[in-house]
Amino acid sequence: MRAKDSSAVRRCLLLVLLSLAAFAALPAVASADSADPYVVFSFQDGWFYPQGVDVDYGFFCFSPGSFIVSCEGNPPFESKLDTFHAGQHTVSVTATDYDGRQTTATQTYTVIDITKPHVIWRTPSEGATFEQDSRVTVDFACEDDPGGLGIIDGGCGGDHPPGYPLDTSRLGTFAFTAFAADKQFNVTQETIHYSVVDTTPPTITLASPADGATYIVGQQASASFFCDDGNGSGMNGCKGDLPGGSQLDTTTVGAHTFTVTAYDRAGNVARTTRRYSVVYDFGGFGSPAAAYPTAASVKAGEAVPLKFSLHGDQGTDILAAGSPGWTPCGAPDSPTAAGGSLSYNASSERYTFLAATAKAWTGTCRDLVATFRDGTTHRARFTFTK
Repeated sequence: MRAKDSSAVRRCLLLVLLSLAAFAALPAVASADSADPYVVFSFQDGWFYPQGVDVDYGFFCFSPGSFIVSCEGNPPFESKLDTFHAGQHTVSVTATDYDGRQTTATQTYTVIDITKPHVIWRTPSEGATFEQDSRVTVDFACEDDPGGLGIIDGGCGGDHPPGYPLDTSRLGTFAFTAFAADKQFNVTQETIHYSVVDTTPPTITLASPADGATYIVGQQASASFFCDDGNGSGMNGCKGDLPGGSQLDTTTVGAHTFTVTAYDRAGNVARTTRRYSVVYDFGGFGSPAAAYPTAASVKAGEAVPLKFSLHGDQGTDILAAGSPGWTPCGAPDSPTAAGGSLSYNASSERYTFLAATAKAWTGTCRDLVATFRDGTTHRARFTFTK
């Protein structure tokens, strides 16, 4: 059967039913004057329908003493009743007969809200992760589904109200529950889960060696450090290049590093490195050199003995390559390697570098610059005479 034919049959059936209803179950609505037109609706006044149900709507008009020329409804004939929006609805029909008599009839029905409201989660949301001790404020709202009656006063709440600070002091996974209630007393309870995690590395306090510290070769100095994870997941390890209390390496001169690594139970890792230097116990240059920048007078062309102590025999490999060297007084540091030889006197625990000079230096001033293998540099100033 074609759709047009089906619609016509359906219209005829509805008219027949309404005609029968006019004389049977459904009451007719008219004005106070019994001669006025009557209106018959397809449902009784005050009926209830569940939200979303499919309801055909129709009406029928007739006049006791004349015939109907107009029967117009709002909504029109063969409409569907609005059952999407919950609450009370009113329909109306105006009937006009040939003699000009007119009746406007109204009828109400109520749509029952059967859809539950829901919670709109903002903070926390399902599966959210927060850093321990972070500042988090609870934020959620409630909303009724479209067509519903809306949220009842006081019908939106939870374990804590919106604006309440969320507890992030403890590590772990937690649940937060909120509820929503609409004006039809449909209630929804929703629970989400969130986690508080430790992503902050432990702290390291490295007291010894201090960064940039300088130690004399062979000096007794111990490592001292401490690791702490505060209120976090707890320490899982605190290791230095040497255990705490152990003697630092001061046996070799030059630059050294000491590193401490801290691990917590959440897998966070922290590292702190300190740099320190080990140097010779240099006691200054002896005579004939004077305390720098005082210049000692020596004879040009004769070797100058540069005497110094390192408080013990440190071997003969104590000077940097090309050291010591001569440079004019006040000139930039670019000394020219000095000819000469290094010796050590065990009885006096004293080194001597016998530096060669030239007769052509008569009347000049020169610095003898000694750079040691520990990275330190020391100067002695000389003026040259005939």
